[in-house]
Amino acid sequence: MLPTPCKPLVHRCSQPAAAMDTVGAASRRRRHRPLCVASGPISASATAQRRRADAVARMPPLAHREVMLALAGEAEAVLGARLLPSEVPADVAEFRNATGNALGSVDVRRGVPGSSIDFTLEAWFHRQLPGGGAIDISSLIFFLNGTTDAPHFLMELIQGGPTSLVVLLDLFPRRDLPLHPDYIARYYEATGMDAHRRSLERLPQVRPYVSPSLLVRSLWSPTAVVVDVQCGEGRGAALEEIVRGQLATSAKEVLGVWLEHCAAAVEMSDAERESMVARDKMISTTSVELNLSANLPRMFDADISARVVAEIGKAFLGY
Repeated sequence: MLPTPCKPLVHRCSQPAAAMDTVGAASRRRRHRPLCVASGPISASATAQRRRADAVARMPPLAHREVMLALAGEAEAVLGARLLPSEVPADVAEFRNATGNALGSVDVRRGVPGSSIDFTLEAWFHRQLPGGGAIDISSLIFFLNGTTDAPHFLMELIQGGPTSLVVLLDLFPRRDLPLHPDYIARYYEATGMDAHRRSLERLPQVRPYVSPSLLVRSLWSPTAVVVDVQCGEGRGAALEEIVRGQLATSAKEVLGVWLEHCAAAVEMSDAERESMVARDKMISTTSVELNLSANLPRMFDADISARVVAEIGKAFLGY
């Protein structure tokens, strides 16, 4: 939902791909135990988790969705007391095209007053393609407010077939890094973030993903995992192994770094805070107006896209 390469990926994935029953069959095989979603007493948080899981369960089963669900649950177990209940309307919490070939679910939760959390966003999209196959997108974003300069957390997984996956995983910087080497040292060097990029890029099926947008390329941190996983025809099991193995491990550790080091308030001058908040808003405006508004109608009917974009815009742009 932050600047991401959805447009070229939707175009690329519109080519014929393997049938959905192949995706489903591959996803039902279990070679690795998935991350565990935290359990506890019945609460508003548990109800939200259950509602989210129910909506996602109506989509074809995929390993990357299991990993994302588990991460969302782990984060909610830590952040729950700092989050207000979801106010997303029912027709945004779960929606589908009239023909039933596209399903989606979006949930937004604001931070409680005094928290460093601005909002959390989960988005789950599935769209069957006319030529066969499907595109499946899962997004998890934790956005901070002006009480801290710490990075946002962003993870987006875009699957265009049973053997291909684009991975976007980053602690999304909120400072212009060449001007703030101390920021790089604090949030990226001291936390060992670059190890995750290196470990994934060493896999033979993985290559760096290069966005066609120069603006998008300039926004990621130097340790961002921005990769294209291509396992080859008939090798869905290999993709599952990567997703449940190295990708799940790296994503869990990156989230752990963010939860431990990035969700607390820090001291800033008023001028620094105003500049940072303005920078956040500029990036958010670009994302919602030029990326999300342009690309979601490629997956859903215009009326559905309009109300989903409007709800997401409330979170990113504050309207």
